[in-house]
Amino acid sequence: MKYDAIVIGAGPAGLAFGRTLAEKGYRVAILEKEDQLSTKPCGEGISARVLETARISQKDVSRFASRIIKGATIIAPNGKQIIIKQEGEMGYIIDKRNFLRVMAEYAANAGTDIFMREQAKDFERTSSNTIRIKARTIELEAPLLIGADGYLSTVSRKFNLEKPGERKVIPAIQYVMTNVDVEDPELTYFYIGNNIAPLGYVWIFPKDGTLANVGIGVQGASPRYYLDKFIKEHKEIFSKSKIIEFRGAAVTIGGQLEKIVTDNVMLIGEAAGQVIPLTGGGIHTSIAGGKIAAEIAAEALEKGDLSEKFLAKYKKEYDKYWGKRINDSLKGLKAIENLNDDELNQLAEIFDAEDIINLANGENITKVAMKLLKHPIFSVKIAKILLSK
Repeated sequence: MKYDAIVIGAGPAGLAFGRTLAEKGYRVAILEKEDQLSTKPCGEGISARVLETARISQKDVSRFASRIIKGATIIAPNGKQIIIKQEGEMGYIIDKRNFLRVMAEYAANAGTDIFMREQAKDFERTSSNTIRIKARTIELEAPLLIGADGYLSTVSRKFNLEKPGERKVIPAIQYVMTNVDVEDPELTYFYIGNNIAPLGYVWIFPKDGTLANVGIGVQGASPRYYLDKFIKEHKEIFSKSKIIEFRGAAVTIGGQLEKIVTDNVMLIGEAAGQVIPLTGGGIHTSIAGGKIAAEIAAEALEKGDLSEKFLAKYKKEYDKYWGKRINDSLKGLKAIENLNDDELNQLAEIFDAEDIINLANGENITKVAMKLLKHPIFSVKIAKILLSK
């Protein structure tokens, strides 16, 4: 079967790419190795802006939104809370599988062919400047290959786009728990501290009913040990709770890969490292990557130029906003992970809600740095890192 583009992976990036390119009249196939969408654990929180980037109709939100979120609470090691709140809908806790089903529906309605349980096993460049892919039961061929296959990307390794040791990942696990008793279920909760989650954080994202996603990401430690410890130490939240689901995976936190295109090949989403390092959030950045890559792919296919030089326009376009955010968030992560608990507590006294949002999302970090330059400790430990090139 011949296509204009073949996408490996039916996650947010792959589905966004498939829909966008198919809408322009090109033939697109997506190969997904799993037999269902969304097998990777995810906190399942998205901002309201994701719907705009993903071009999802408001009438479809009820199909995947578990709860409207109106803010977040950051809890420092000493228990001090910083509450980030706004009027209206700040975002949603979603059922990610249903969210991807909606995205897949849009992609399929645009003309994309989606093949489930078809792991790509062999990639071959042909004499006609196409790439032939053998999957579990089918064989496809296209002039353009898109790697949307996550942090263990086969495509990135097969085409030498990822340097050894370039990708940094941390282990993360998540429980779905019943009877989680948080103070305000319209807020999400983030707990930081080296005795809570070494070089990471614990999250509580309330879902529908009394259910909540309760997870942790750490560096250099056992995530399950620290998550179980956190639950035992917070009986006011979990005394009546039970675990009904468990998932674990790695999360990319090292920033975008230096090289995400080569002749006839593009990487998008987590395969390209398009994840906000400080939070580990990748849905929005991945959808944006898929859309931008599809725009450049359409130009390349129209011109018949699938060279690395032409496809490099994709990274340049992505970096104007999203790549810069990822890089600035990586600076924030490098600065924060050097702090002990006393310093984290001090930071909680200095920061307001806007500072937290900016640092976490990699936006306006110069403003955050200028505030910290006035502090004798943080001017060296954080501000100079944030201001570095």
